[in-house]
Amino acid sequence: MSAVNASYTGSATIAVTNLTGVTTYHNDSARTGQNLQEYALTPTRVSGGTFGKRWSCSVDSAVYAQPLYMANLSIGGGTHNVLFVVTMNDSIYAIDADSPACVTYWHVSFINPGAGITTTSSAPAGCSDFITNYGILGTPVIDPNAMTIYFVTNTTESGNVVHRLHALNVQSGAERAHSPVAIQATVPGTGAGGSTVPFNPFYQNQRLSLTLAAGGVIIGWSSHCDNGPWYGWLMRYDATSLTQTAAFNATPNHHGGGGIWMGGGAPALDLNDNMFFSTGNGAFDATSNTFPPLAPNNDFGESFLNLNPSTLVLQDFYTPSQNATWTAQDLDIAAGGITVLPDGVGPSTHPNVLVGFDKGGHVWMIDRNNMSGFKPSADNTVQYLHLTSGCTGWCTFSSPAYWSGTVYGATNWGHVMAFQLSNGLLPASGQYAIASSKSAEGYLPTSPTPAISASPSGGAIVWALDNNANGTDNNNAPLGPAILRAYDATNLGNTLYSSANRSADAGGNAVKFTVPVVANGHVYIGGAGVVTVYGLAP
Repeated sequence: MSAVNASYTGSATIAVTNLTGVTTYHNDSARTGQNLQEYALTPTRVSGGTFGKRWSCSVDSAVYAQPLYMANLSIGGGTHNVLFVVTMNDSIYAIDADSPACVTYWHVSFINPGAGITTTSSAPAGCSDFITNYGILGTPVIDPNAMTIYFVTNTTESGNVVHRLHALNVQSGAERAHSPVAIQATVPGTGAGGSTVPFNPFYQNQRLSLTLAAGGVIIGWSSHCDNGPWYGWLMRYDATSLTQTAAFNATPNHHGGGGIWMGGGAPALDLNDNMFFSTGNGAFDATSNTFPPLAPNNDFGESFLNLNPSTLVLQDFYTPSQNATWTAQDLDIAAGGITVLPDGVGPSTHPNVLVGFDKGGHVWMIDRNNMSGFKPSADNTVQYLHLTSGCTGWCTFSSPAYWSGTVYGATNWGHVMAFQLSNGLLPASGQYAIASSKSAEGYLPTSPTPAISASPSGGAIVWALDNNANGTDNNNAPLGPAILRAYDATNLGNTLYSSANRSADAGGNAVKFTVPVVANGHVYIGGAGVVTVYGLAP
């Protein structure tokens, strides 16, 4: 059985797909996590005993970023499906996605110790938040039309931390014109003690996945263990010239705050030039109950924001009345990610909605057309619910997924859950969301971000990584293999596959926040110095 070609025909029986690529975090700009062009990995085949670990490929450090995939790429003297992998040692690899020999078409390293350029320490700003050095962390993004991959390196050069935006040719690994660019920015604000706030790469954590929107590359930052001063930054660079065209700081008038983590996710885009993301603990002072706020540079900690991706101008926002309490308790709204549901999926009074998770274990449904701003004593959202009754803090560090009228998600110390929408709303009993099904297996920190594979006719599978053994969590987690599990998307109580059931299927050691990538009959998992590939037996 072959699983290598990428042209679907009606006569094909297995492992043939018209998937052109997974070129951005969580499969699409709405961050639904869906691959709806997977014909080989059906529930019957995955549960039938022939699915398992096929091979693994070593790389030079941990892979925190989601791997990306391009089909039918002209490379290496032929046409191949290619996996792009970045590491915390400031390296990027282009690896044959179908080769057990781990054929590498190109590999570029961005450090040069002899010249004083090294990967940044594993404890930048006094924070041991990674198991390795701090290199390329945020998931890259690929423009398949321009044949260009964009990512940010983090290096130490003569004692100074430097963040650089790179744009590489996906076929050769060569830098595009104007690449790389050292990242700098300044915005108006009083938080640094003067009239402007500068970007300080030493304190800034480039965890957020990169986004392509409106001809620009969007990059975001948070903090290392809230040491700082840090800020929630977003910057936009022209995708061709790599000229910085806009910069946004979430809390410019206070001494740090408003980090944009989102569990390593990315801003979510709708079809109307709106870009949604969330911010973490930090000051909020936009006291106006209507939009726009009273000043152009207010502070927006603990908020859901809508920015124009071309200008990074704030278009709308929602900030809960509990923002100050949650900031004091370090309960970041931005601990989890956001998914934009398809237009019309919400209730009739609010047809266009987003769904977001936060650290307190809440699920939010917010009207994308009217986010409702801030009211000090009255919150106005479509829905605001607890994901589970078993957790009240440090509960969720993951993003939702969506497929066929169902929202999927997970919590720390909980389960992967499915919430089947009814009349556009999440099912609920009082203040709690009610799952239509949930996994038998529980997940310790960190909660997984689900990925979904299906064909247009159905056969959907929910994939989840148990990354508890990542060695870096506050619960003194061990260091050991990630566990890949597959569930029937129509009933998560039906576990189709678990890599823990066979020693031969053990993957690489776990890395927190990693997300599985499903493409053309394979599942690709980033780990600690290795990429593990699962699929059907030939």
